[in-house]
Amino acid sequence: MLAAGADRTLPPGATALEIPTPSDRPAFVTRPSYGNIPPAATAVYLPPEMLTEPRATRIKAYLNFTADPEAEYYARRLAYAYITPPEAPCRAKPGPFIRRVFRTLALDLPQNFELLPPARGADATVRFRTPDFREAALGRQPFVLDGVTVKLLRDEETPGVRRASNDYIVHAALRDYPIEQRTVEWIKSNCCRFGYVREIDPACYAAPDLATVRVVLELEHPREIPHELRIDYYDEYGSTSVVPVEILRVWHRSHSYDANGQYVPLFQAQVEAA
Repeated sequence: MLAAGADRTLPPGATALEIPTPSDRPAFVTRPSYGNIPPAATAVYLPPEMLTEPRATRIKAYLNFTADPEAEYYARRLAYAYITPPEAPCRAKPGPFIRRVFRTLALDLPQNFELLPPARGADATVRFRTPDFREAALGRQPFVLDGVTVKLLRDEETPGVRRASNDYIVHAALRDYPIEQRTVEWIKSNCCRFGYVREIDPACYAAPDLATVRVVLELEHPREIPHELRIDYYDEYGSTSVVPVEILRVWHRSHSYDANGQYVPLFQAQVEAA
């Protein structure tokens, strides 16, 4: 149970981190309302120039989805083959050379892999029969034959792929949020430009129109959170819901996960402690 006077805006024992200054946060992000959804009753008119984000804004999205085990298994079978030096003649037709590399340098490994079209800037994509076969091949590197190197990389190791470290949790308030979009699906979709929605305060669903919706977001850095969320209904009248976004608290994600790596809900804990 929470002690009297305890802070209910962050988990017990968590240290509140610094909230970004207003100048460090974007003025707004615009989210389209797909599916011919009628504008909210409280929508206002905004001209197109007030819905267009600055060109310098980096487009980013936090996807709310459950990983498909079959897709994950398939991805773990793939390796991306990079051939150096760049002027090596075999790069014109990398498939035969890659097979010769395996027959010459790794004949004890399974040779029944498939060669797929290149991706991730590689010379070829290699699909092994199992993830274990892929890992065995990766462990036998480097592959150097006739002065040419074939380097196999996992997807997350390929050039240009950046994996964000979502170390922060933010308790945010969405002010004046339209009741017509007050569902789990719409809230997650509308917030995806600035955070992965971990939790939504269940009290918001029964609240009156324009009541505040409180969410818990997991994200790379709290300065990604805009001052306003603008929901564009894409009609001829420029109908838009303008939702001010307030950062209530910021803390490190370690305070929101238990020893088994499971997320610990903030709002559920508050209900139990009430």
